[in-house]
Amino acid sequence: MASAAAMAIAGHAGIGHTHCPGGLIQDDTAGFAVAGALIRDCLKADTRVRTVDVDVDRNTIQVTTFDGGVGESSPRRGVTPAEAELMQAAVRRDALLCQSVAVQALGRMYGQGVLETPVCLAAALGNAALDTFRKKAPKSFHLTVESAPTNCGYVGGMRVDLDGIPVSVLATVNACTSGIGPNEDLEGNVALGSKRELMTLLGMMRCPTIVLEGKAYSPALSDSLELQTFLIRVNRDLDNVAVAEALYESARNLNYPVIYRDDVFPREEGTLRRKGVEVADAIIHAAERLKAAETGPEKVRVVAELATLVSQECGGMSFMTNKVHDVVRQVGMIPGTSAVLSLLVTRDYLTRWKIPLLDDDDIRMMQNIVRGALLLLHVRLPEARRIVEQQYQDLGPLEFWGE
Repeated sequence: MASAAAMAIAGHAGIGHTHCPGGLIQDDTAGFAVAGALIRDCLKADTRVRTVDVDVDRNTIQVTTFDGGVGESSPRRGVTPAEAELMQAAVRRDALLCQSVAVQALGRMYGQGVLETPVCLAAALGNAALDTFRKKAPKSFHLTVESAPTNCGYVGGMRVDLDGIPVSVLATVNACTSGIGPNEDLEGNVALGSKRELMTLLGMMRCPTIVLEGKAYSPALSDSLELQTFLIRVNRDLDNVAVAEALYESARNLNYPVIYRDDVFPREEGTLRRKGVEVADAIIHAAERLKAAETGPEKVRVVAELATLVSQECGGMSFMTNKVHDVVRQVGMIPGTSAVLSLLVTRDYLTRWKIPLLDDDDIRMMQNIVRGALLLLHVRLPEARRIVEQQYQDLGPLEFWGE
């Protein structure tokens, strides 16, 4: 077992998690891309896509990077020759930008089994990026597969030296087989199953951790913004305020627009279950109206309503096991260990692009914040570790998969 790292960074790709109730729309792969970029730069790896091989008859999408990483997926309802041709637009693009590349190749993305091909392309891209690191550094980069029974995403990490500080960096692809996700039980720094084993190996279990999240439009915050703005979030009573304050100070030192919130992520057991009931009730209500419908226009309108509920609202309740959410909440935070960095877009941005798309500048700026925060947090490490020990909660007993 590796000795405990000084600090840790965890980022995930919620493959297909583009929409949530309340109007939130996101690129939920930003954290994965930033964590992956830190590893890529350390290894001098090339995560650009060399080939996208699509076999329509075998129903496979295989992505290969310039440094030999391979990721493969198979859409539930097959892949068309037209989709196969469009996916060639991913060649020479960075596989770490897995949602952006998939959307730019195929137009848009919805999860929950609605648009399976772009979700599968994103999954293949993310897995290929992590396999690139395994091929590049087989002795120092550790790779496993999500142990959730629906999932096929890779989880990989390694110890790196960032500005003289030993840091464990973990990147997770939360991807369901066949493009039907999201299931993100293993997002953030959630320590369950195969990911728990890898985090133990990397010395991350009781480590102050920066959790990297998505690039999102959130109506309550985004509608008042004139510029893309970084968001630091933490619950002052449950999470690690020292990590949050280091992130905030780093962003301020860089003169980046930033919002700090320490009143979020309350622990309210049953929250996700109640959300699931609300969405299910809306679906049942629509289905009852469809059952009673007689005219074509009425049936069309109700079916369209059902499509919206499944393609948008369901993403915010299907993404995690209820009992896991009761502890780690919506972004996957082990109590006491972490704070979250994400990026908000403006309403004007969303009006133009419809779905947030991560780019190289976003990655660069988030890396800058992380590096600055690590230096600041290193000075406050005793305080950050005390918070970990005071609030830490082991998630070992919470494995309910398969029941």
